[in-house]
Amino acid sequence: MDRRIYVTCATLAGAGGLSFILAKGTIGGPVMDAGFGLYGMLVVTAAALTFVRARQGRTEAHRAWAIRLFALVVGSWLYRMEYGFWFLTADGAGHVPDFSGPFDKVMTFFFYLPNLAVAELFIRARTARIGAPFRLAATGTLIAASLFVMLATWSFTVDFWGPGMVSGLTGAPL
Repeated sequence: MDRRIYVTCATLAGAGGLSFILAKGTIGGPVMDAGFGLYGMLVVTAAALTFVRARQGRTEAHRAWAIRLFALVVGSWLYRMEYGFWFLTADGAGHVPDFSGPFDKVMTFFFYLPNLAVAELFIRARTARIGAPFRLAATGTLIAASLFVMLATWSFTVDFWGPGMVSGLTGAPL
């Protein structure tokens, strides 16, 4: 039951985002509209194929689409992580308030396409008859990506979000 809720929520989020983009556009203009629109279409497609393959009883295909769906959905979280990391390491170079700077244009696609590449690498390493070096590379990439997400989440929570939430709840100044 909980998997169906996850797929349904992903579908609604993707469709809702697409509807918003079609009705209002994004702050970043046509490039962001295209990047976020593609993201929404990919989320809806991955959610639909995750559901369809499960209903067909095609377990391996279902699992592969579920992995792709997770890689896409986590992109929304990583978008914030990657911006935060960029601001810490590059002082926001290439970002402008209307999200039309060079960095912003890269991020329009970068927050989800690399995730899909890692997911595909993982799927192929799991299912294909491949050599040990490829499996090792896939495992290393997945571990490195996971460690980055954990470290970035911890860092931003401790340094920024956590104090802000405590301040908001208690009224104490930052």
